[in-house]
Amino acid sequence: MKGPLFSRLWAQSPSVFSKLVPVTGNLLEEGLVFHCAATVKFDEALRLSIEMNVLGTQRLIALCHMIRNLSVLVHVSTAYANCDKSSLFEQIYPPPVPPTKLFEAIDWMDDHMINAMTPFLLGNRPNTYTLTKALAEVQLAEDALQLPVIIVRPSIIGAMWRDPLPGWTDNINGPTGIFAACGKGVLTNMCGSNSSKADIIPVDIVSNLIIVAASYRLNLKCEKIPVVHCCSGTLNPIHWDHIVNFLQCFFREYPLDQCYRVPSTHFHSSRLLFLLNFYLKHMGPAYIIDFFCVLTGRKKKFTRMYGKVWRMVETLHYFTTRGWNFETNGLLEIWNSISDDDKQVFNFDVRQIDWDSYLFDYLMGIKRYILGENLEELPRARGNLIRLKMYSTLFSAIFWWSAIRLFARCVFLFLMIFFEFFVLPY
Repeated sequence: MKGPLFSRLWAQSPSVFSKLVPVTGNLLEEGLVFHCAATVKFDEALRLSIEMNVLGTQRLIALCHMIRNLSVLVHVSTAYANCDKSSLFEQIYPPPVPPTKLFEAIDWMDDHMINAMTPFLLGNRPNTYTLTKALAEVQLAEDALQLPVIIVRPSIIGAMWRDPLPGWTDNINGPTGIFAACGKGVLTNMCGSNSSKADIIPVDIVSNLIIVAASYRLNLKCEKIPVVHCCSGTLNPIHWDHIVNFLQCFFREYPLDQCYRVPSTHFHSSRLLFLLNFYLKHMGPAYIIDFFCVLTGRKKKFTRMYGKVWRMVETLHYFTTRGWNFETNGLLEIWNSISDDDKQVFNFDVRQIDWDSYLFDYLMGIKRYILGENLEELPRARGNLIRLKMYSTLFSAIFWWSAIRLFARCVFLFLMIFFEFFVLPY
C-alpha cells in the first residue's frame, strides 16, 4: 500500500486505509475466484511451464469443485494462446495434443527428452507460454463445464491508462523493456513490420474487464465456456510505425538520464538487414568496449547487457513481424450490458484511448517508476543529449572522412597498377 500506485489516495484521504482489515481467507466460503497466476516467461522450459500453467489450472479447478458457494471462476489467459492462426474467434480451440497424454508423457520423460520434443509440440507457436495457455483453456473445457467459468484473453499488456495512476508500470516485460532500451540508446534497431498492429492493452482496462466479466457471467446461462478477447487492434488499432515515430519524438524532447547514445529507433522488415545492423551497431561495439575494459582492469558489462537486449528483442520478434485479427463481440456485449455509472467506474472501452496521450504517459511512467528518474533533472538530461549528438556527429564525420580517404587511396592505387601493367607497356 505504500507504493506509488496508491500515492494519490494517500495524499487525498489517508484515513481510508484504516478501513482495511486483513482477514484469514477460507476458500470454502469464497464466491469469486480470479485465476491470474501463471509463468509468463516466454522461454520457460516446457516441464515447468506445464506444471505452472496447465497442472496449476487443473488443481485450481479441483479446488473450485470443492467450493460450495462458487459464483464465478474468471480465468485469465492470453489472446495469443492460438497465435498459429491469423484470425482468432472467442472460442476454445482444439489442442495440438490432449493435455492428459502430455501429463503422462512428462511423468516418465527426463528433461533432455522433453526439450527435444518441445519444437514438435510447439509447431507454429513461438514459445511454451502460448502453448501451455492454450492447453489450460482445454483443461477448463474438459474439467470445468459444470462450473460458472469465463475466460478473458488480454493481448500485450502495457502501462496504466487512467486510474489511479496514468503511465504506471512496475516491470520491464513486453514492450516496456523495449521502450526503455530505445530511450537509453541501447537499442536502435528491431525486426518487424511497420504496418503491423501493435495490439497493446492498458493494464487497468484488463483489470476492469476482469471484474465486470465476473458480474456478467453471474447472470449468463450458457452451455459452453464464454471467451472474451481484451484487445485494441480491432476496435482502435495502432501500428508499430506510429509507436516508433512517437518514441523518437518523445525521447528527443524528454531524454532519459545517462543515455548510451542518441535515441533512434528503426524497424527492419528484412531479418538479414536487422541482424547486420544489430551486430555492427550493438554487439560489435560492445565486444570492443569490453575488450578495453578487460585491458584496464574493469569489469566487462556491455556484452552481458546486449545479451539481455537480444533475448528481449527475440521475445517480441514473433509479435512485431505478424498481425492478427481478434474477434471482440464478447467485449462489446459486456460493455453494452453495464450501466452508465459502471462504465465510468470500470471503463474498459478501448475505443476511447487516445494513443498519443497514452504513449506519452506510458513513457513518462517508464522514466518515473521503472528508472526512478526525477523530472527536475530534465535540463541536465537534455544537456547530456546535446553532447551525445555532438560526439555522434563528430564520430560520423571522422568515420566517413576516413572511409572516403581510404576509398580514394584504393582507387588511386588501382589506377596506378592498371596504367603500369596495361597502358604504359603499349
